[in-house]
Amino acid sequence: MRRPPSRLRLVVATADAGASLLRFVTQRGGVAAELARASILRGGAFVDRRRERDPDAAVREGERVEVDLRGPASAAAPRLLHLDALVIAVDKPAGVLAQQGRAGGPALPDLCAQLLRERGEPGVALLVHRLDRETTGVTVLARTKAAQAALLAEFRAGRVHKEYRALCVGVPPADRGLIDLSLGADPRAPGRRRPDPRGEVARTRWEVAQKLRGAALIAAFPETGRTHQVRAHLAAIGLPLAGDVRYGGPRSLTLPDGRRMDLGRPLLHALALRLRHPAGQELSLSAPPPPDLLQAADFLAD
Repeated sequence: MRRPPSRLRLVVATADAGASLLRFVTQRGGVAAELARASILRGGAFVDRRRERDPDAAVREGERVEVDLRGPASAAAPRLLHLDALVIAVDKPAGVLAQQGRAGGPALPDLCAQLLRERGEPGVALLVHRLDRETTGVTVLARTKAAQAALLAEFRAGRVHKEYRALCVGVPPADRGLIDLSLGADPRAPGRRRPDPRGEVARTRWEVAQKLRGAALIAAFPETGRTHQVRAHLAAIGLPLAGDVRYGGPRSLTLPDGRRMDLGRPLLHALALRLRHPAGQELSLSAPPPPDLLQAADFLAD
């Protein structure tokens, strides 16, 4: 039996105009109706880059239809760090998107809303800031629109103190330093950031938390909040994250005796966050480093 494709990219022809999205995907994509319907309902279908969840929506001539047929990966539940009437803070697991991606499936606000409902609370969790999909650690969400606006203002004003832990390969050039390099899009690699004097201002303080064999555990303190800032900045000074292939990091760690540890993600963790609560008081949060980061550090320890 032919294995169904993982993704379909189709263009609506004249003969298909007016058909339902489900019928179009089933007939032109050559996949089972059950699979097509499940993909559409979970948010994996896009018509001219607009997400479409209605299987009965009519398609029009010339529209471009894209459907991700892969079932969403099971997402680990975030661990609750703080909860009150205005704010929920969690330790985000690796593999969870901050907001829903093209493949559909639960994003962090969905998982936090479920966590709230399981506690008998209203299931409202509004995004305030983002961690990369594979980055773990402290993430704050708002429970009301007013709280969201207040928290967003703190981040935009640069008043939030952030601390990360990063396992980097290479020998640090000093025990501490400041990386003051503006960042812009890398035209050679979509989704990647690179130092660019015409880009967005970006500053990261850093210091060595632990020296390892050919590597170091780095404490990073981003003073701005640019996309991939910690990853791009540390790579720029010769310290790419272990597991961060996009920025020059290795897929695995190898010791002189030949032992190897494979890495499933860039080893970056949001360790702590300190900010002003929407009610006015200071809110200080922390999440311990995850097992994969600790195991990799132990693997490289002298």
